[in-house]
Amino acid sequence: MYLLFKNLGEQRQGLVKRVGGYLDYVVGFLDDSVKDIVPISHLDATIIDEEAVALAWKFAANYTGYVSVRANTLANDQLDIISSGEPEGTKVKYYLTDDDKTNAAKFMKIALRKILDEVYDRRFAQLNLEVSTLEATTWSTQLAEAQAFQLDNTALTPTLTALATARGITTAEMVNKVITASNNYNAQVASMLAAKQVVEAEIKACQVITDLNVLIHQRFGYNMPVKQQEALGYQGSSVYNL
Repeated sequence: MYLLFKNLGEQRQGLVKRVGGYLDYVVGFLDDSVKDIVPISHLDATIIDEEAVALAWKFAANYTGYVSVRANTLANDQLDIISSGEPEGTKVKYYLTDDDKTNAAKFMKIALRKILDEVYDRRFAQLNLEVSTLEATTWSTQLAEAQAFQLDNTALTPTLTALATARGITTAEMVNKVITASNNYNAQVASMLAAKQVVEAEIKACQVITDLNVLIHQRFGYNMPVKQQEALGYQGSSVYNL
């Protein structure tokens, strides 16, 4: 089983073997024989179903069409193009096949979706930190009572009546506050989701590695390869705009 997760250090990886890396993420492998007994929830990992896609990490962001492989590296362990008998420091160019390029693009899309999910999960969590856990547990009750009151002002509203009394306002005023707060919250969540889906669509629309390099440069705050920048005439640094 191949996993993609934020780099937390080797000690926290446990039995998950590092087989590669991309940006701030580790590509790990966990043998199927122990996957049911080894805890990995703390890694918050994304499972990559296809081995060829997971191992395409070494081709991610490639622009030249080849990678320079050195002996005693993870890339050579997986490509096996430099024998153990070669002199120390030997470097060989490996030219990507069409399958390598396709798998690299798939891998990059998985990685970018993971980054995007984490960013928006943090933003959503921050939105919910604006109220206490105690208050949040009563949201559904408050909203249900407020909606019932709007339909029938004789409806029972024990929670809202208690809150209104504590605040020194009427139940009707409390109902308005709850409805307004709910509408504002839903509007913020909808705006957040819409913004996320725009980037998701952009990721999906990318066809090849170079498309993804441009998107990473324009959205994710990582520079595309220098040669690609030069070819496209890019002058500025990358931008973080998620």
